[in-house]
Amino acid sequence: MSRRSPARPAPAVRLPVAALDGVVAPVAPAGIVLGSDPGGAPVTLAVLRPVPTRVVVLGALHLARQIALRCVAQGAHLDVATGRVAAWEVVGRAAADPARVRVGTEPDADPGPAAREPGDTGGLLVVHDRGAVAQGPGAPHRPWRSTMVVLPSLSPAVADAADDADVVLLGRMPPQEADLATRLWRLTEPMAETLRTLPDHGVVALGRNLWRRLDLVTADRETAILGPVRRA
Repeated sequence: MSRRSPARPAPAVRLPVAALDGVVAPVAPAGIVLGSDPGGAPVTLAVLRPVPTRVVVLGALHLARQIALRCVAQGAHLDVATGRVAAWEVVGRAAADPARVRVGTEPDADPGPAAREPGDTGGLLVVHDRGAVAQGPGAPHRPWRSTMVVLPSLSPAVADAADDADVVLLGRMPPQEADLATRLWRLTEPMAETLRTLPDHGVVALGRNLWRRLDLVTADRETAILGPVRRA
């Protein structure tokens, strides 16, 4: 029986240090860990996808900021239009590259990176946090571009904005809001009761053929940045 010769190591490639800036791993965002299901299994949310995506967060400012923080950690750019600037500036200060984050009272006329940089995913999350204002941003039209509309509550004035979303993330609801959600999305009474009794860390993900109850999973560092989980 013949003996195999030992494998030869691959030849080394020598590059100047400056050339390393041009090396980019072709890895696209694979979603963020949103929380865990009742069995403890992780639940992910693909906020940034090859298709334009629209997310609505109802009654959970902490959840919206946590989603934004995790998208930025993946290398995405973030543009926030809000009446609660101080609440969102902490996300920008926590970013490894604060230049990727813009927080203001009005939306950027031309959001997004001016040029691709090494390691840049090219993803952009536009957040519209305008309290109870029904008018939100238009639907994104390019891949890896997503909008997230943050609403403090569900009312007839904002029902259309919520109904047009790819996914709606719901925190605990007062009885009248849970009743409106039941009519809007044709929920069963057990589903409505779930919305009325969610704990502060509880979330329901709702979409086309989707109803999923989960619990937020928040790292200690995120708690230090955003504070404790609460409905707001």
